[in-house]
Amino acid sequence: MGDSGFILAGDRYAGRVRLVMDGAERLGLVSIHTFVGDARDVPIAPASFDRVLLDAPCSGLGVLRRRAEARWRISPDDPEVLGKLQQEMLLEASRLVKPGGLLAYSVCTLSSDETIGVDKWAQSALPRFEAQPIPASPWIAHGRGALLTPDAAGTDGMYLLLLKAPE
Repeated sequence: MGDSGFILAGDRYAGRVRLVMDGAERLGLVSIHTFVGDARDVPIAPASFDRVLLDAPCSGLGVLRRRAEARWRISPDDPEVLGKLQQEMLLEASRLVKPGGLLAYSVCTLSSDETIGVDKWAQSALPRFEAQPIPASPWIAHGRGALLTPDAAGTDGMYLLLLKAPE
């Protein structure tokens, strides 16, 4: 892709969007465009993108080895509440994918509410979207997606679900 095409990055916090734009400017990238807003209501026409990455807000339980203090900011209800938010965001993201395009759902947590729970929800809410295989090792199959665990990969814990939109 290089620096061609159109990349749209959004966040509800202007400071985070500014970080993306600062990085793009530093690298001389002109294909990156941003918006400040809610990912549950993206101001873009349906079926506008070949690829959509939803790096959803999550409990962050997969980064505890690097950020141990985060455990004190997470309440027991957070994974369930965030799982519902992620479902709403994934539904909106699915609206933006062109026929035959790909939708990637990613979170830095290993919580079942935010991984397999969202996958099961997507299976019924987006039945025409087909799960795509994730490359093997160090990824571990989990539902229709895959986990990357700190012990297996020496990285943060992550979950990835890759879905192909119907033609």
